[in-house]
Amino acid sequence: MNNDTGKARKIGIEPKVFFPSLIIVALLSYLTIRDLDASNKVINAVFSYITHDWGWAFEWYMVVMLGGWFWLILGPFANRKLGDEDPEFSTLSWIFMMFASCTSAAVLFWGSIEIYYYISTPPFGLEPFSTGAKELGLAYSLFHWGPLPWATYSFLAVAFGYFLFVRKINVIRPSGTLVPLLGEKRSKGIIGIIIDNLYLVALILAMGTSLGLATPLVTECIQYLFGVPHTLELDAIIISCWIVVNAICVAFGLQKGVKIASDVRNYLSLMVLAWVLIIGGASFTVNYFTDSVGMLLMNVGRMLFYTDAIGKSGFPQDWTVFYWAWWIVYGIQMCIFLARISKGRTVRQLCLGMVGGLTASTWLLWTILGSNTITLINKNIIDIPQLIKEHGVPRAIIETWAALPLSTVTMWAFFILCFIATVTLINACSYTLAMSTCKEASGYEEPPVWVRVGWSVLVGVIGIILLALGGLKPIQTAIIAGGCPLFFVNIMITVSFLKDAKSTHWKY
Repeated sequence: MNNDTGKARKIGIEPKVFFPSLIIVALLSYLTIRDLDASNKVINAVFSYITHDWGWAFEWYMVVMLGGWFWLILGPFANRKLGDEDPEFSTLSWIFMMFASCTSAAVLFWGSIEIYYYISTPPFGLEPFSTGAKELGLAYSLFHWGPLPWATYSFLAVAFGYFLFVRKINVIRPSGTLVPLLGEKRSKGIIGIIIDNLYLVALILAMGTSLGLATPLVTECIQYLFGVPHTLELDAIIISCWIVVNAICVAFGLQKGVKIASDVRNYLSLMVLAWVLIIGGASFTVNYFTDSVGMLLMNVGRMLFYTDAIGKSGFPQDWTVFYWAWWIVYGIQMCIFLARISKGRTVRQLCLGMVGGLTASTWLLWTILGSNTITLINKNIIDIPQLIKEHGVPRAIIETWAALPLSTVTMWAFFILCFIATVTLINACSYTLAMSTCKEASGYEEPPVWVRVGWSVLVGVIGIILLALGGLKPIQTAIIAGGCPLFFVNIMITVSFLKDAKSTHWKY
């Protein structure tokens, strides 16, 4: 096949995965907006059933995948390369792109407020706001955003890297990786179509929720800096700006648009975090982090398997199971992108780079922001419960930043960081959605520009629609319930990879 023919075949969408996923999302949105109260009751009942009755399955999934990570870095595939070429990006840019693609302004949302929830409704029967609760607060953030979830992503990233650059499949969708397990007929038939559409629907809705967490932070910043009231119209304008900037980035491709955006975002993140660390109390932050690492090591066994079947506090279901489910929902999309940017690296390099680089990044962010929040609580500088009651969670987060010295400068930096951070996440999702909905797209070629830009627009439009529903809690809950089938899909992809790699002895 010549290059011109190959490129011609890559232009255009695959109708069987593009249109059904959009129809399903539209139908879910219609059913929700038609009767929001009834939808809320049904969705929360489903969420409660999944997290309370099946929460143990998510916990065991993470433990088993952690064991798989150790096998990858120590086992027979450790030195196998994902393709014959040299790495496409420098190690620093590679780690920056991984962090930028896996996190958005949502991490600034949770990094600033998560510790409050942990100490106000603590685990293990501890008293709210007690010394014991505060000692465990940051430790639980380090647990939920540390080595364990990144290790579980490593196995899927290696699997996709193998199929992309070793087996050189030209269909970047879950079904394309399942041929060794299901056979070509089933993978290309109705089973494969269902699996691909489940993945796309979960990803589209998850992106809507990420925008729903990020947009109120940006609009609250605008209200603080300029006095502009927070309205749905302002939300729509912000998302429209994201659409335009993201479209420009993806149009320039990985090397120019996405790489530059991720580099800018990460350097800015380091500067903002350094600023918060210096003016927020570096000594307390370092001491609190050190103590929290000790608390994590002391309690990691209980955290891993904590279901609270006796006490029934609901803490592990509301947080640990919820987070593990969310990680699973994003797993395929993130790992396709992580595999794409890891071409030419060995399995051990990918696994160690992901866990080491990304853990350092998320731990730095959660430690600095969480320590600042708990300092404000300890010194009674702001009343977070009252702020949440009167103005909502986004305003409470803004106040944790505004309470720092030189608040105007700090808020400007936070505003810019929130904006760019969300652009980089949409970059990765739009790129992967484009790869997944093309008729053919190899790991060596970028998807057509019009498909990438089209997905960036569609993701933004869906975000506006979700905000127009008058609250994202029902939709956010639906994402977790709807993404549960991906629990099984992730396992199937892993088994398929192991079966094929062993049968070929991975000679490349």
